[in-house]
Amino acid sequence: ARILAFIPLPAKSHHFAFWPVFRELAARGHQVDYYTAVPLPNPPKTLRQIIIKDLLADLHGQMSMKGMMELNAPGQTALISEMSLYVARKLFEEEPEVIKLVNSEEKYDMVILEAYFAQEYATALCHKFKAACVSIVPLLDATWVNEMSGLPDNPSYMIDFKADTTDRMTFIQRLKNVYIWTSTTLFSYYYTVGPQQEVADKYIRYPGWESRPSVVQLARDMDLILVNSHVSLGYPFPKAPHVKEVGGMNLAPNKPLPKDLQDFMDSATDGVIYFSYGSNVDMNELTREGKFDAFIKVFRKLKQKVLWKWKGSEIPKVDAPNVKIQEWFPQQDILAHKNTKIFLTHGGLMSLIEAINHGVPLIGTAVFGDQPKNLRFVEHVGIGVQLKYDNLTEESLTWAVNEILGNPSYKNSMKKRSELFKDRPMTPVDEGVYWVEYVLRHGKVLQPASARMPFYQVYLLDVLGTLVVSALLALWLTKRTLRAICSLCCGSKQNVVPKSKKRQ
Repeated sequence: ARILAFIPLPAKSHHFAFWPVFRELAARGHQVDYYTAVPLPNPPKTLRQIIIKDLLADLHGQMSMKGMMELNAPGQTALISEMSLYVARKLFEEEPEVIKLVNSEEKYDMVILEAYFAQEYATALCHKFKAACVSIVPLLDATWVNEMSGLPDNPSYMIDFKADTTDRMTFIQRLKNVYIWTSTTLFSYYYTVGPQQEVADKYIRYPGWESRPSVVQLARDMDLILVNSHVSLGYPFPKAPHVKEVGGMNLAPNKPLPKDLQDFMDSATDGVIYFSYGSNVDMNELTREGKFDAFIKVFRKLKQKVLWKWKGSEIPKVDAPNVKIQEWFPQQDILAHKNTKIFLTHGGLMSLIEAINHGVPLIGTAVFGDQPKNLRFVEHVGIGVQLKYDNLTEESLTWAVNEILGNPSYKNSMKKRSELFKDRPMTPVDEGVYWVEYVLRHGKVLQPASARMPFYQVYLLDVLGTLVVSALLALWLTKRTLRAICSLCCGSKQNVVPKSKKRQ
């Protein structure tokens, strides 16, 4: 089959999660055209990469780590929406390959998108190419995904990725979760979708585009939704039949470490602590806010060695022989080493998956998006501890390291969680590819009717409205009838003349 993978948003972890599916589809003989700002290394011959610019590069550094932490649920939704729209407009105005795609007469059997991360405009490509439509989702539990799939959230126990709570909520937590669910749903319908529709109508034009369904209708009409989740990574909840969990596709077979790293880790008889806040957090902010010194003071006193991945303008020099700071480390291979004892993380989903796969307990500090929820889950199931950013001090870090190293329950819980993660009938990549090929063979057979129904029908608002109006009408008629009966009765009594008066 010919497959178009159109993933223009340059969020590296989102691409890393689904690269293996694109690679495996190409290895199985499918022709994959991959539009991306994050190119896949050494792609197969049948995977053609159309590389576009990192259109968010100009925005990097405009919002601080602290600023992102302070955003509420609508603020996070707005930020994601604005970034996506910024990329979309520049794509269709400045990227010749994307403009060429819109005007092309190519034939595709399937289009793979990241539609639900504020990229609903791209669903117009499914209509243009008259192709099966698949959306990939790099997060766990997302209110908007469930809304579009036709099986909306029940906020009494289903948690949006922006809510830092467990599935066992107090009344106040349920109240907050309802707020997040309501604000996310309404904000997405009335703030995000309008501009997405404008982008599609302005830029994605072709013969017949005028009769195209709205981007919301197209986003609801997915043949398949692949979600980077698994029961071991979060809380179980019901999903529509065409929503498939394939969390862990980013995992790769272990490879030998470079010799300097292998020697460093092999010689760490007391263990290694691995420290990485992912590919988006600027470590220079730790320096500016005095957090860097707290980390160094703690690390310098440890018997363990430390590998610290540094993302920033300049790697600092530290007077600590047990600390090695570099711009990049082979994270999965380090976590796989028997001497790795702790993973200091920002709580990103990819890092959580890799830590669980290799059974390494976590010390987490959340920054944005799904990270607070991920780390709340880590605490709840006993596979690590969480430190708030404002509480990153020498004392709190020392406590966290000693807690993980001195309490075997974290390692034991992580071992059980790892066993749960690995207990599957097939690998995540094989499962993802299986469902893609299933849809190529059979079409929309997995999609429930609710996915194509407008929200007022899914929520039975029209039925409830009819019942309420009928009840009010019945009350009104009853009131009018009783009033008429009373009037008749009272009128009859007044017309009756007493016998005594008649004699007179």
